[in-house]
Amino acid sequence: MRVKYEGVSFAYGSTEALRDITCEFGSGRTVLIVGHNGSGKSTFLRMMNGILKPAKGTVYLGDVPTKEKSTSELARRCALSFQNPDDQLFAQSVAKELRFGIDNIGADGSLLQPIIETFHLGEHLGSNPYSLTYALRRLVAIGGSSAMNTPVLALDEPTAGLSIREKEYLGGLISLLKKQGKTIVIVTHDLNFLLPYADDMLMLSHGMAQFCGRKEALFERGDGRELMRRSGIRYPVYARISAALGSDRVCFGPEEIIDLAAKK
Repeated sequence: MRVKYEGVSFAYGSTEALRDITCEFGSGRTVLIVGHNGSGKSTFLRMMNGILKPAKGTVYLGDVPTKEKSTSELARRCALSFQNPDDQLFAQSVAKELRFGIDNIGADGSLLQPIIETFHLGEHLGSNPYSLTYALRRLVAIGGSSAMNTPVLALDEPTAGLSIREKEYLGGLISLLKKQGKTIVIVTHDLNFLLPYADDMLMLSHGMAQFCGRKEALFERGDGRELMRRSGIRYPVYARISAALGSDRVCFGPEEIIDLAAKK
């Protein structure tokens, strides 16, 4: 399902959070939303499932304007996992937490078992989520949103607090959902881990879009590195390594670097 923002603006009182955002992500794309703290990333994400409505402009999920639908109606199109998992979890067991969204929207539950296996949550199904570590609570929250099997999934800083191993679990889930044609929109500061999974990027700065398009197009720009710096984004490590190796193409992940080094 495509996601489209058309001239979208939003303010918290007198503080403008988003200003005239126009962008579009095709169905089945994985998109990273990046920018400095306070750039409007979480606000952007919360408009996708109707928690926030545009002050100006229109947000579309498919061909449906979100401002014409309630959050409960939009939950069948877009599931959102919050930046803080403790704002999302409330059930008395992990099993109930993972099933809540499925039962709430009447989803088929076909993703539930693959998510339990991918996130290695089987031994925790009877546990109260708040008895788990912060990282496990985050995986449970992401798992509950993903299990709803919506065409669009929005994740706010999903790698925060995760170990390398737990990030790999998340990578496994993203790969699974990409194969199923889901549109995945991720707010993140963790480009080093998530860039290999991404198709597109949206860069925000002070509520305005600085770039929207294929990730390769950003790194191929002559001013791409400076644009990232001005938007508070540290240039990704694999891109720096590939430049240091004299490559004429940018590498986004470790496998590409290994291949490049072997050729060198």
